Amino acid sequence: MLLHVKGWEDGEPIERTLDAPDRWVMHSADEISVELDDGTRVAVKQKPRDIPASRMGVGACLWEGELLLAAYLAAQPRHRFIGQRVIELGAGPGMAGLMVAMFGAEAVITDKDVVLPLIRENIALNGLPDAPGGEKHCGGCARAEELEWGKEGYLARAALLAAAPVDLVIAADVTYVDQDGQSPSTEHFVEACKALCGPQTTCLVAFELRSSKVKETFVREAGRAFSRVERLSKADLPRGFRGDHIELYSLRL
Repeated sequence: MLLHVKGWEDGEPIERTLDAPDRWVMHSADEISVELDDGTRVAVKQKPRDIPASRMGVGACLWEGELLLAAYLAAQPRHRFIGQRVIELGAGPGMAGLMVAMFGAEAVITDKDVVLPLIRENIALNGLPDAPGGEKHCGGCARAEELEWGKEGYLARAALLAAAPVDLVIAADVTYVDQDGQSPSTEHFVEACKALCGPQTTCLVAFELRSSKVKETFVREAGRAFSRVERLSKADLPRGFRGDHIELYSLRL
């Protein structure tokens, strides 16, 4: 998997190709596209100058956990995604959700209201329709929807999105530690995942290990909400994403 980045440096447009994520390069780029082994490309615009919380926040850019998730999904047999209903939580630019839509899934890509225009721009950038059954992308489609866990009514909102059975829930780098060293959003995030899942749903969650508190809280809350919580081994992860600083979990009710 190759990363193609476009941006500006010293007032001049630049393009680079990376064979592994580089946060500093990625977070100075205006556009990042992932090229898969068969030549398929999935592209996203991003807004690195809007990362401050007073603007769009961390949803303005791709993070390494999202790229791990996308690489893991790309390594699966493509036919599995055709016709599946997939919901991405806290998607930011939406790379993973866009990828499964390109493979034939019906993807609902969610985040806070402020991030939705960026997601919709990226859906259009990849030529994805908003309804299934088209001639391209094996009938896949994508649409952007608001879902902010912890916000009043978020569980009802999740239940509405899961009115039809969901095959796969995906999320990456969506929990954090506050100034008091706590991870206050994690419990609500896990509850949102649970609300979207049915007995046949798999939930994949990736994150960088920025804090042991985040991992501790996530594993504890996931263990309460789900009957199976499995950390995927390094051997199960794509090459280039097998370091100790990033993990991928599979959850089932």
